[in-house]
Amino acid sequence: MRPSRSIYFVSLLCSSPLIAGPCDPAVLLGPASTRFLGSSSEPARIVTEDLDADGNADLIVAEKFADRVSVHLGLGDGTFAPASHFSTGDQPVGLAIVDFDGDSHLDIATGNQNDSSVTILLGDGMGGFVSGGNYDAGFFVTPDDLACADFDGDNDIDIVTSSQGNSVRVMLNNGDGSFALPVFVNILSSVNSVAVGLLNNDSIPDIVATGLTTNEVFVLLGLGNGAFSAPVAFDTSNGPRDVQIADINDDGHMDLVVAHTFDDLVGVHLGNSTGVFAPAINSTLGTGLLEVQPADMDGDGNLDLMAATFGTFPQAIAMVRGNGDGTFSSQNDFPSGNGPVSIVIADFDNDSGPDVAAVHSASNDLYIYLNQCPPNFCGCNPADLAAPCGSLDFFDVSAFLSAFIAMDPVADFAAPFGTFNFFDVSAFLIAFNNGCP
Repeated sequence: MRPSRSIYFVSLLCSSPLIAGPCDPAVLLGPASTRFLGSSSEPARIVTEDLDADGNADLIVAEKFADRVSVHLGLGDGTFAPASHFSTGDQPVGLAIVDFDGDSHLDIATGNQNDSSVTILLGDGMGGFVSGGNYDAGFFVTPDDLACADFDGDNDIDIVTSSQGNSVRVMLNNGDGSFALPVFVNILSSVNSVAVGLLNNDSIPDIVATGLTTNEVFVLLGLGNGAFSAPVAFDTSNGPRDVQIADINDDGHMDLVVAHTFDDLVGVHLGNSTGVFAPAINSTLGTGLLEVQPADMDGDGNLDLMAATFGTFPQAIAMVRGNGDGTFSSQNDFPSGNGPVSIVIADFDNDSGPDVAAVHSASNDLYIYLNQCPPNFCGCNPADLAAPCGSLDFFDVSAFLSAFIAMDPVADFAAPFGTFNFFDVSAFLIAFNNGCP
């Protein structure tokens, strides 16, 4: 005999344990574990990659006043091996990790502020490095930021650096991890941040640069031969300090995310894949913004923003929750060390949830925050709430209904957040109907 509709509905409420979904941002990041980097090291930048190909995310820190980088190999459980240290040029600030010499091992590039040079460290695939040389980036460059891509189409990775000399500098790879003299690309502003992405759908890397002195963002479209179109400027807010490229509103077009130091705003310039960007949609995020990173931290399918906010008291790592349209809400602060300057996002404990690491220039330390979302985060799409991960079925519907009735944050799919109503049900059904890739 076929069961009645009422029996079927009751069976939905008897769900399997929740595995993933939107998380309460107020408690998303747990208390940080810390490691001291050394007196007067003044860390300036942190990046993450898997240097030793063991499947665990590692951390690399540019220690400005120690003239070195520190490498922290991940153990896969949110902890890290003791640091190894490798010498650089004078005051490393910019930092990038790619394979420069084509040996399938990741290498390190640092932009050294005090001697306007770029240091190359060639990796051995096990977390060790040897010197690949120092390269003059040009007079009055102070390469505080680096980005990498194949700008000339010869299948090796080139470097672009920021410059206070009203330009960006492009250093073309000779194919073996050594570099030609820098090519100047003039910009009518002091540049302190660069990013690389595909902005006009021609498969040729483009450059975005922040104009600190003119309050503009400049787009330089790649021509495929190492040269670029004339920079096109877009007005932004006061003191653009950091720029990232991401599809913030999930429309298939890359957007620009700009952190502004002087007016404490993060601006989103929506793109249309032609290299043209709309005026900024501004949101408040902390004070003294130095760096911003987009990621879906709470599992709701929208990109959120994590930021290093140097001017916040007490000092903190700030997060705003993405609404999916270029706007953000629900700021939450997580206690940090003294002087947060740079952050990265990766899964450090292999539970499929995004974690955060941050370095602090004044307290000379590294903080690691583990995501407190339920473990074994499915992540197929926001409606993938229950095992088996990677498929949408009865168990996901059951998990949503149970959470919705209990007013659990994992069912809080839509604004206004903190309430549970038709909009949450509608957003869940839309995500469910979208299916898994």
